[in-house]
Amino acid sequence: MPHLIERASSGRAKCRGCGEKIASGELRFGEQLPNPFADGEGALMTHWFHLPCAAYRRPEAFIEGLATFTDAVDDRTALEHEAALGVTHRRLPRVSTAERAPTGRANCRACKTLIEKDTWRIALVFYDDGRFVPSGFIHAKCVKEYIETKEIRARVKHFSPALSEAELESLTLDL
Repeated sequence: MPHLIERASSGRAKCRGCGEKIASGELRFGEQLPNPFADGEGALMTHWFHLPCAAYRRPEAFIEGLATFTDAVDDRTALEHEAALGVTHRRLPRVSTAERAPTGRANCRACKTLIEKDTWRIALVFYDDGRFVPSGFIHAKCVKEYIETKEIRARVKHFSPALSEAELESLTLDL
């Protein structure tokens, strides 16, 4: 199905990746999927994403859409690199936010042990029926084992904008 990149005609659409509004005039990525609620064959619906959110969360579709878009895109090389990483490492698009564990009750999806209070944990999401559903956490130290790469800094920084550079550096040391 054809995916598209275009300028947002209004500021009403929300990004499926981060939940924030897509500003009017900003480049956005549209993933076109069959509409299960429409009558007739060939009816499509479009899920809108900010370009970085699409590269991080829907890498295959983003690469297809970017291949047909010939206009200038800010950070095109970086977005292509991140999308390619997401295709290569199938669990990488699941990476969401990073935080210090507020309690010691969550289990790591990788090693199955408790994530101790105040240690770094990475939140994971699954894509299910057009939505990103929370699906647990992993220790920062388990990233390499579970995700198969340690290159998560750009994603974590994007989806955890409240983290300071010092906190990102601390997280990176724990990977």
